[in-house]
Amino acid sequence: MKSTPFTEMATEFRGQIVRLWALQYPGTQSEAAAALTEAAIKLGYVTRSRPVPGAALATWSLSPAETPLWAAQTALTLMLGAGWKPESNQDWCGMSALIFRSNRTLPLEQLVASLPENIDRRTATGWLVAAIEEDAHYRYNRKSR
Repeated sequence: MKSTPFTEMATEFRGQIVRLWALQYPGTQSEAAAALTEAAIKLGYVTRSRPVPGAALATWSLSPAETPLWAAQTALTLMLGAGWKPESNQDWCGMSALIFRSNRTLPLEQLVASLPENIDRRTATGWLVAAIEEDAHYRYNRKSR
């Protein structure tokens, strides 16, 4: 199935948000990888007994399609908690896609309400609608094959 521009931007964002988080982390790459893994376990995104190698963070930055969903979701959660805000279309797209994927069962209003106060609600609503529509489109096309 051909990838859409939304999916391409959202995938690229995965590596970008992990890289951004790792750059602001005060420790080494290995320590950052361990902290990211530990946070992912606490958030319930992954169950691992050992952290990923520090080199994985650099690999994911260079190859965003290889960035695991759990790593991107965790990095986004940590960045949002630190006051990060989306600035570009890619940021909005990626953030919305990850938030939707983490909370597929929530209605749009609750997705928007779950965002930190510093996030523009009107812009976020539009991008979250796009994420919901993209998911519906993907599921429809996968089912009709």
